[in-house]
Amino acid sequence: MAALPDGTVVDDVWKACAYGDMAKLRQYVAEDPTLVNAPDKTGFVPLQWAALNNRVAAAAFLIEKGAAVNATDGESQTAMHWACVRGSLPTAECLLRNGARLDILDSRGYTPTHVAAQYGHTGMIYHFKTRWDADVDAADGDGRTPLHWAAYKGAFSFTLVPIRFPDAVKLLLFCEADVMKQDSEGCTPLHWAAIRGKAEAAHTLAQAGGVAVLSATDADGNTPPQLATDKGHAGLGGFLAKTRSRLTNKKGKFWREKGMAVACFALIVGLVLTFATRVMLAPGLPPLTGAPYFWSLCVIALASYGLYVMYKVSYCDPGFVKIGHVPAGMMRELDASGGWREDGSRAELTPETRRLHHPELKAGNWSALCTTCKIVKPWGVKHCSTTNRCVYRFDHYCPWMGNVIGKKNHRDFLIFLCLENAAMAISFCVALGRLNAVGPPMAWWTHAWIVIFLIWDACVLLPVLGLAAAQTHQAMENITTNELANAHRYAYLRDEHGKFRNPFDRGSKLKNLAGFCAQRNDEEKTQARWAMNKSEMEGLIGGGGRGGGDSMV
Repeated sequence: MAALPDGTVVDDVWKACAYGDMAKLRQYVAEDPTLVNAPDKTGFVPLQWAALNNRVAAAAFLIEKGAAVNATDGESQTAMHWACVRGSLPTAECLLRNGARLDILDSRGYTPTHVAAQYGHTGMIYHFKTRWDADVDAADGDGRTPLHWAAYKGAFSFTLVPIRFPDAVKLLLFCEADVMKQDSEGCTPLHWAAIRGKAEAAHTLAQAGGVAVLSATDADGNTPPQLATDKGHAGLGGFLAKTRSRLTNKKGKFWREKGMAVACFALIVGLVLTFATRVMLAPGLPPLTGAPYFWSLCVIALASYGLYVMYKVSYCDPGFVKIGHVPAGMMRELDASGGWREDGSRAELTPETRRLHHPELKAGNWSALCTTCKIVKPWGVKHCSTTNRCVYRFDHYCPWMGNVIGKKNHRDFLIFLCLENAAMAISFCVALGRLNAVGPPMAWWTHAWIVIFLIWDACVLLPVLGLAAAQTHQAMENITTNELANAHRYAYLRDEHGKFRNPFDRGSKLKNLAGFCAQRNDEEKTQARWAMNKSEMEGLIGGGGRGGGDSMV
């Protein structure tokens, strides 16, 4: 029984249900069994009060005594609608197991799923969809779906339990909710996110719907970017307009994607040509011979091979994740924890539903969802906003390469850095040796091009050397730039005490570096192993799994 507010007296069956006072509830029902279906002065039945306040025992008792599970009040709302207001999932499951329906509409046309979306209860929506096959595209009296309402709310809410409405948007999109669905005013979910200035929800919807949803017009002919600007959300309106322009404007695509890579290529070629013509063949200086000549040839060879490696990095597949991919290492865990029918029996998972039963989603880790690629992101995978694809072991997007640095090209990227660093360091030493042959420093300016080359070379060498050192260190730790920068956001990089831990560490820097060079694909196996260990431990603690306890969920 919950603690009562000061001055509150449980003097009727409805208060007994609201506060979970089972002794009083049994007493009142024993005295008058008809009370289980009796409305109070406002027209609400006891089961609704039990559902609103998540009183599972009270709800089960009322149903046992004959309470009508689908009874409605003056607004045509059932106890299920009330359970969804506060996210009372255990009570909702109790109701559903006893015949409650998810397709009953209240006076506004809301289903319980609508109400769950309106209040941002992502876990409840997930449970309704995966276990009870709720219709996530059901329209209310105004033609609005749960996705419309989640987009309309679309922000973080500070309540007793923090609620993130963008998570509900992500889950509904992942459940194949129609991003283009228009209500009676012609508005898509993105229109409502734009009207309300909900940037995170709008960004998710724009990624999922692309040009079509960004260009959709409401009944008045307004697009989401126009509505955002008109409602005073200039930043969001500008972002949506820019996104639509980028997706629709194909002219200049090469230069947008590869322009800085061309500049990087030209920079390296410029350094090599300057070295060859102004250092090796410097006017007024004797020809290079012996060791200096050999090292000069090494500079040209290293830089040239580096350009070839750069081309590979720039144009290869960096490790894009297949759309709708379910990691093979997760199959056993999915099959072990998979689907359940309404009657409590096991149901085989189809390829379409398998991804919804992913352990990360069952744990409520909604940040792992990618609504664009339709995957639950494995550890180390991140969606790249530039390429609009998820990438294995995403490190960063490198504009100088014109590509993402990920699992399949990270090693080559580091090789490129090492080759160019070696070329620049050797060429710097050769150029400095050429100047020393001129005489004292005061005479160096008679060969200004060599001085210019030294300054140019040093300005490029120092930052690239720092980048190579950082990348090498990260390879030895088997961690990416993205993971280091966002460790606080990734649960898999924290232990049970909230301290940093790296599940990908192979035990030593040498092993990590060897695995990096060999491009070993063991991240999914690592995640699957951690998931299985956690599942087995929870099974031992919980008494042997799903069937061993009396949980309502």
